[in-house]
Amino acid sequence: MAALKIAAYLLQTLEKHGVRRIFGNPGTTEIPLVRACEGRKYLEYVVALSEVAAVPMADGYARATRSLGVVNLHVAPGLGNGMGNIYTAGIAGTPLLVLIGGQDRRFLHTNPILWGPVGKMAGSLCKAVYSLDTRAGAVASVNRALRDVLTPPYAPVAIICPPDLLEEEIAARPAVVTGRTLSSLSARDAARYARFLLVAKNPALVAAEDVHWDDASTALERLAATLGAPVYVAPYTGVLPVSSSSPCYAGYLPPSFRQIAERLAPHDALLFVGGRGLRTTLYSVAKFPQKKAWLGHNAAAQPPAGRFELERVADLRDSLSRVRALLAPGNEKHAIKSRRPELALPAPRSKLHPTRAMHALLERFRDAIWVDESGLSTSDVRQWMSLEAGEYLINGSGGIGWGLAAAVGAAIAQPKRQVVAVIGDGSALYASEALWTAGHHGAKLLLVVLSNRRYATLNEAASRLAGGPLRAFTIEPPVIDFSGLATLYGFRYRAAATERALTAFLGKIRGRVHANTLLELKLDPGVKPVTASRHF
Repeated sequence: MAALKIAAYLLQTLEKHGVRRIFGNPGTTEIPLVRACEGRKYLEYVVALSEVAAVPMADGYARATRSLGVVNLHVAPGLGNGMGNIYTAGIAGTPLLVLIGGQDRRFLHTNPILWGPVGKMAGSLCKAVYSLDTRAGAVASVNRALRDVLTPPYAPVAIICPPDLLEEEIAARPAVVTGRTLSSLSARDAARYARFLLVAKNPALVAAEDVHWDDASTALERLAATLGAPVYVAPYTGVLPVSSSSPCYAGYLPPSFRQIAERLAPHDALLFVGGRGLRTTLYSVAKFPQKKAWLGHNAAAQPPAGRFELERVADLRDSLSRVRALLAPGNEKHAIKSRRPELALPAPRSKLHPTRAMHALLERFRDAIWVDESGLSTSDVRQWMSLEAGEYLINGSGGIGWGLAAAVGAAIAQPKRQVVAVIGDGSALYASEALWTAGHHGAKLLLVVLSNRRYATLNEAASRLAGGPLRAFTIEPPVIDFSGLATLYGFRYRAAATERALTAFLGKIRGRVHANTLLELKLDPGVKPVTASRHF
């Protein structure tokens, strides 16, 4: 057996698991890994200009391909830069392998520059942390890390990679590691879930990210159709779990217990499909008297109130299909009793209305992959979108600064698809350096910046918590020049302050941009999206 450098062994093992890209912001300690990537036929190292951008690129890539994402971070400072978005990947349940540069072990006793407690840092957010400490244990550490990251519940897993060890040789043959798979429901348990749904007069399903990672969207929609039950999407779910054009789609639940309780009040039974609980924002009191059951990946799942009558960890695609098979045709309910609320569009006005703008973009880009970090306009997007399961992505953690870079990762992952990123002007500034990677790779991304020169989402919260908007949440003067940002990174720049200008732009591109394009929608900060009240 020919000897391999450990760096080569690691990369060839990743290739055998279908990994085609590693995203990273490399430094001195990553040189052996980057050098080993160069010239490889199936694996590319995608350079980002910061770890703040690299992590969501790998996360967006993983979600858009429903596959393992890989990111490479530079020792302690680089890991620190990426930790906020590692947190986001963990909340959204993304299988993300985090390769962290470790300092050269030969002079660790001197506390060299860049040294730090990377194991403790990564361990605060990752499901598991492994270190390539010895040549003898390198293969075992790589295999264990891959097994963990590929085993539900999905979450980031880290490997610390000292550069001196990556250069050492081992006699090992890269092989595929299989994650521990979840089994389907037993016949007895499937019958219990079927009975739970059948005895209910008006059941509802509440879906989260597990549906996406188990490729269970079709099974869930078929179960809902058989029951005549709506599928609500849990708040902050990072990947759309069912098609929003399906008659069962009842929309995203707002991140407020009070509003959730109002939406779910007509139902007497709730089956939560995936997730760990309902992620909400501001405190509110609500009652959930319904019978509740749960099925998914994470045994730590908690009901919003009371207890689950049934709760099982299981593979969702097979389990939902087994439950549906037990629902006799004669018991089918023939009408879905709840779906997303209907709203009328506001009337046209001289200035561009954010709701009409979102509606126009959604109409033109029905077949795109959407990455949404649009702040108050988020609920508008969910109100009118007709996107397929898995093709609407949000960060899921409630933070901002993830969406722009994640959209670059999704665009690199799916070069034949149009990716549309709808990003608030404040959020667009967090990791704008990601636009360089989009330009470097010719990603053909459409970045729509909603420019209202405010942290409008925070002012919506302030109106409830502090009695009105706060001066600190204004991001002018100066007015940020997004045309300059587009020029800096080689993007085409277009702007629209009226509906006529937006219509003209959409007419010219005919549903696809042919180069990276930044479209700035210049909005009146005094005009709110019509669904703004749902945001909290």
